[in-house]
Amino acid sequence: MSVKNSKEQNNKQGGKKRKKRGQKRGFFFYGTIFMVILILVAAGWLKTAWDEAYEVVLPGSKDNSGKGTAADDPESLPDVMTIMMLGLDSRDEVMRADTIMLLTLNQRNDEINIISIPRDMRVEIPGRGLDKINHAHAFGEVGLTRETVEKFLGIKVDYYMTTDFSGFKRIVDILGGIEYDVETRMRYYGIDVTIELDPGPQLLDGDKALQYVRWRSDGYGDLGRVQRQQKLLTVILEEMLAFRNVLKLHRLIPELAQNIKTDMELSQAIILANKLKSVDIAEINTFTLPGRVGSIQGISYVLPEEEGIRQLVERYVKGNNIKQS
Repeated sequence: MSVKNSKEQNNKQGGKKRKKRGQKRGFFFYGTIFMVILILVAAGWLKTAWDEAYEVVLPGSKDNSGKGTAADDPESLPDVMTIMMLGLDSRDEVMRADTIMLLTLNQRNDEINIISIPRDMRVEIPGRGLDKINHAHAFGEVGLTRETVEKFLGIKVDYYMTTDFSGFKRIVDILGGIEYDVETRMRYYGIDVTIELDPGPQLLDGDKALQYVRWRSDGYGDLGRVQRQQKLLTVILEEMLAFRNVLKLHRLIPELAQNIKTDMELSQAIILANKLKSVDIAEINTFTLPGRVGSIQGISYVLPEEEGIRQLVERYVKGNNIKQS
């Protein structure tokens, strides 16, 4: 082969290589632009959905609420953050809090805790006297419930989050159900609820999952129910953060927005989600405020064990390292 022909062939090959490199750069450029557009569209869609869920409620009566900014710095989270989570029974005109939990995130030691407050716990409700804590929502909705929790535990609740039975069921259904090992046979037939669950591993749809968290006929009453709620909640959190459910976000987020109310800013929720996605669910600490079942004037309560509650709150809600007795 002559030198000339060799050069021509090399030039042709080089031209093809340069063309391919140019095509790749073009694909990369336009692909990047496309991804940026998708991100901007998704961000706008997410902001619209979050605005539907966002509602500031200040401590106090149910009339003390409105739209606004709940945090001084919406771009960050407190060092020790506390979220009050309420599961509401919306079947009656006057809603009670069927589930009351505190989610705490301690950024000093990357500790996450879920602390349940038994709904029958007897506490002082401001302006109402001693009563079951779940009645606070019936008297003054989120505002009074928040004030009651803060005064009872001596803490500051940074944010709240609420959902109801129907929202809970739809969220579980969107996830495709929850694989769960039911501990025992559960049967209950009431005026407004039917519970029929058999023991063993199974797929719980939204209705069955709700039956599971509502059952309390095991001899442990509200305390046993709280433990089951904590277990199922951790499984649901794990499912929501699982990679396989990313493609369901377009269905999940609008559903969350329609059935959840919160005063957390979208930017804060994104920060929290980023922190949670790297957490091993098994490392989340779960507790129940200690108390004993008792009866006062014929009404059953969970009577708080004050010293045990104080120590638990100091260590796992306030984040203070104390020596427990």
